[in-house]
Amino acid sequence: MTTTPIRGPLTRALDDRRSPVRLFLEDRFPNIRDIQRRYRENAPAQVVPGNEANPGTVGTACDWLLRYLVHPQPDVHLALMGSGFIPQDGPGLAVAVFEMCNTLGIPTGGTMPPAKTPAPTFTGPVPGSTIEPELLARGCWALALLTEFYRAGPAAAAGGPLGNLNPTSTPDLLALASPAAIDQLTQLRRVLEHALLPHLATRHGTWALGPTFTGSALIKADADLIAVGLLLELKTSQGPKRQDGTRRAALDKLDLLQLIGYTLLDFNDDYQITELGIFAARFAYLVTWPLTALLNEMAGHDVNLPTTRDAFRQLLQTGRPGT
Repeated sequence: MTTTPIRGPLTRALDDRRSPVRLFLEDRFPNIRDIQRRYRENAPAQVVPGNEANPGTVGTACDWLLRYLVHPQPDVHLALMGSGFIPQDGPGLAVAVFEMCNTLGIPTGGTMPPAKTPAPTFTGPVPGSTIEPELLARGCWALALLTEFYRAGPAAAAGGPLGNLNPTSTPDLLALASPAAIDQLTQLRRVLEHALLPHLATRHGTWALGPTFTGSALIKADADLIAVGLLLELKTSQGPKRQDGTRRAALDKLDLLQLIGYTLLDFNDDYQITELGIFAARFAYLVTWPLTALLNEMAGHDVNLPTTRDAFRQLLQTGRPGT
């Protein structure tokens, strides 16, 4: 099979069956079916069904919501950078972003870190934001729309709400969330508060929100959360529908490879990752795996993590993996 050039971000490379990144991970970690089976067998029923709100934006907004629930003022520069990709005929959007930041207490101006600054770490857990719940939901929705412009690029996001704004007006970004969007985030917030935050609250030590890795300089990649060695991804997919019409959480192979990819990109073991986890928010379902045991099971043998990281680094630098 021919391969295609390595392009970022990591998630896009994983979507491409011919990507060297995906082929590397599938070749080295092929054994996933038993892990998927155990995940599926223990999966609870869905507690937050979807509605007409855009599911992709719901997922990104829920990512921001989680960050606000575990930190009083998370770094949002990734979203703010997205505003620079939106066509503008005047200062209207810039004023709108400033007004949103002012309402949510987001630092602006010279206090915003540059794009390539690693996500700051902090000693957690700490109290989350005290912003009123509906206002926070509206803020997270606006941040999600801005993030989509940054991650997907102008062409992909142009058909969304921000791409259709009057470029000469000053929009109210906090008014863009529909009742359906607010409903989704309200329900998902309850799930996060009752099914995830109590588990995270027991982890005392170094945390990072939206962490990037040494390897992110070679392929764009930022995870959701690292809490004292636990690399956690938040997922809001609905899962497959069963014959009886119900839905159960399912472990997508690419979600697991995404976690492995993030782990390998931590070339220098800066975050000292020891566990991987997925929280399926619509099912209130948290699953974690010890890193070493998971890698060994997926590989079918004992994995030398530093050697595998070096091979992955060589793949990204040269197009050919190390031995």
